[in-house]
Amino acid sequence: MNGNLQHISPESNGQTEKIRFLKGSAISIWQNSGDGGSNWTRFANSLWPFRYFGVKAIRGKYNIDTCSDFWNNYERDIKLAADIGSTTLRFSFEWARIEPERGVIDMEAVRRYHQMLDCMAAHGLEPNATLWHFVHPTWFEDAGGFTKEENIPAFVEYSKRCFGWFGSKIRLWATFNEPTCYMFLGFIVGIAPPGRIFDLVGAGRMLSTMLKAHVAAYKAVKAMPGGDKAQVGLVSHHITFEAQADGILHGVAKLLSDWMTYWWGWDVMEHWMLTGEFVWKLPVLGVWQRWRDPEGKPPCDWWGINYYSRGIFSWYLLPSCRQQEVMTDMYYPIYPEGMYRAIKRCSEFGIPMYITETGIADSRDDRRAIMIDAYVKEVMRAVAEGYDVRGFYYWTLIDNMEWATGYTMKFGLYAWEPDGSVDRKLKEGSKTLVRYFRTLPDSLEGVREAARKAQAVLGADLGVEQELKEEGFVRMGSEGKMPSDGKVAGERGGVGMVAIG
Repeated sequence: MNGNLQHISPESNGQTEKIRFLKGSAISIWQNSGDGGSNWTRFANSLWPFRYFGVKAIRGKYNIDTCSDFWNNYERDIKLAADIGSTTLRFSFEWARIEPERGVIDMEAVRRYHQMLDCMAAHGLEPNATLWHFVHPTWFEDAGGFTKEENIPAFVEYSKRCFGWFGSKIRLWATFNEPTCYMFLGFIVGIAPPGRIFDLVGAGRMLSTMLKAHVAAYKAVKAMPGGDKAQVGLVSHHITFEAQADGILHGVAKLLSDWMTYWWGWDVMEHWMLTGEFVWKLPVLGVWQRWRDPEGKPPCDWWGINYYSRGIFSWYLLPSCRQQEVMTDMYYPIYPEGMYRAIKRCSEFGIPMYITETGIADSRDDRRAIMIDAYVKEVMRAVAEGYDVRGFYYWTLIDNMEWATGYTMKFGLYAWEPDGSVDRKLKEGSKTLVRYFRTLPDSLEGVREAARKAQAVLGADLGVEQELKEEGFVRMGSEGKMPSDGKVAGERGGVGMVAIG
């Protein structure tokens, strides 16, 4: 692993330039603001999936029409991001606000985004912009969305417009957020638009089209004036699933875990990134779709890692965890070493990495501090070993509507309640992240040096294993296997098995 921390910048005339290590939080504009006409707003106000039985699409009493309203409170919220020691803010452009009808541009929305970016600059926050974060206009959805390749030009034109307007203010761009997560939620379990259940053929078609759209948008942006200075990446959710134990009793759980891992797309995305070949398989039928880009590996300047945990299935197929692991509210355990493994695996792509999302749903705020500490240390461990990780974003700044789970999942660093009882109060557990943000150096070289010094005192994992043991957690060894006694700390069921942001 190359630990060299300097690179030659094309603009520096041969002078070395230090690489920044960015520290901040991530938000989705829609989850904090809603809109008047997108695929998600329509879905959120529908009945799912058994419409005749009156089952709502969103869990809980409140919907997106009750929100913290970042759109109109951006100055306040951006200041809150800066107050915790952030140097960056990851946010999303919302296509439905910018182009509510095909070819009709809302210039007021464009001006508002300029105001947001100017506010970030005033607070010293480098923007990291995502062009598509699960949300697009209803006219695009009604035209087939990303299930039809003939719709790719519409996304490319939207991407070009955004870069033309905002390119001088933004260095880091992501075309898509978590394509495989959206595919799974919208086409396999149906708890996101378009709400299809077990449409495996449609799922593969959607993912295939979205990856082609990434390549097309990347090339289009890079060809624009100033495009050579833009860093255009892709953000992916990284999760694997396992059966709780080996043996005949857990055979079905093992089979389900293997397919869940596949449907969440890590292997599919990894193979595509390394070879340019897309392969989509169906149970029993095998390979259903295959194509290879004649230009080879897809263009991508940086890779965004969204990591929360790994999923465990009991023999009766309920989400569970290993012995003495602690579950989060999202029905998976705190699992720090998975962060390190995700970084190590993604390093194969040979491009810079950012932790674009990680966080915890913790309504009691009694697990947030230990999760943050352990996960940050796993990132520092990877940096110390030479992996090119250039930033850390916590999901999310303020409690928001976590898609189909509504306001029941409390990921925010700041507490907010839709009933008005709490408004942007920094949580006690969040203060651990504030301490890291305020003390970690702002350069990758500085973070690496600090991490190596910590390793010299605390050990290779920076004391994570000992800390977890002291808190009642246990590590399960290099393979994460359960002890032979088979005892399990706890099992929980319900909607919202995996974190999405």
